[in-house]
Amino acid sequence: MTIEIELKYLLAANHEDNDAVVDKITAMLEAQNSTFTLGQKQLNNNYYDNKDLALRKMDIGLRIRAVDHEYEQTIKTAGKVVGCMHQRPEYNVALEGNHLNLSLFPEHIWPEQVDVLALQQSMQVIFNTNFSRQTWLITQASSVIELAFDRGEIFTSPTVETLAINELEIELVSGDQQALFALAEQLMTIIQMEPGKLSKAARGYALYYQRDDL
Repeated sequence: MTIEIELKYLLAANHEDNDAVVDKITAMLEAQNSTFTLGQKQLNNNYYDNKDLALRKMDIGLRIRAVDHEYEQTIKTAGKVVGCMHQRPEYNVALEGNHLNLSLFPEHIWPEQVDVLALQQSMQVIFNTNFSRQTWLITQASSVIELAFDRGEIFTSPTVETLAINELEIELVSGDQQALFALAEQLMTIIQMEPGKLSKAARGYALYYQRDDL
């Protein structure tokens, strides 16, 4: 189990401007002589719940993430959001295929009355996020930060319009939380962005509620 600590910021849904974001961030880090490595990947995430939205009621988020034909299931349990800072316990388990297996998670994360086997049998994909992620793994003093620029969409049903994903996530890998805010202040000098209070999962559930087949 890890505690995910990150700042989330939303960018305007203007793809022409967004195409320049990567270059601006890289140039800023190079000008500061920051130590960083670049990465890029495509992430496809299926989010699960049942018709009664049992997981949502328990404040649990459940997904399977696919990256280059490798799969990982993740549960995020109740946490807190203060401004644009998101903190939640996170449990990640590698999978051999794209098949949900709740028994692989620690038993203690479930409320006492939950029948995990029955819960799994009721699970279904309720929405999907598909986005490209450009990352900068940055070392600043004694802190390591992953800065991620995500671009893509959230989808739930052909009858519901998709939601755009255009956001920056500044996640603490190790070190001091204040390093996140320092980097955010630097980014604000080169990029127009605003605090994001909703996670991708929260936005996905909001989209799910708009379906006409509920």
